[in-house]
Amino acid sequence: MEQDLDPILSALAHDVAPGVLGGFMEGVWERVGDMSARRDGAMRSMLFAGLFAVGLGAGALTVQAPVYAQEPAYPLFSDARLSPAALLHVD
Repeated sequence: MEQDLDPILSALAHDVAPGVLGGFMEGVWERVGDMSARRDGAMRSMLFAGLFAVGLGAGALTVQAPVYAQEPAYPLFSDARLSPAALLHVD
């Protein structure tokens, strides 16, 4: 295709109407489609790598705190009974 491009460019440089071959424009659009597909593939690969790195970093940096079985403590409501019966004053 590049050998077809040189005569066309030289004809354009001399203001002569170029004789374009029949399959030239199809070849141009095919190359444009290939370049677009490669760009889209590279973008998808970069997005996947970014999501993978974020997920791996979040998993590796998550601190596993020890868990103990105990009564839940509500410091704001430490003395209040929060059951529905106590809130409705039902005994």
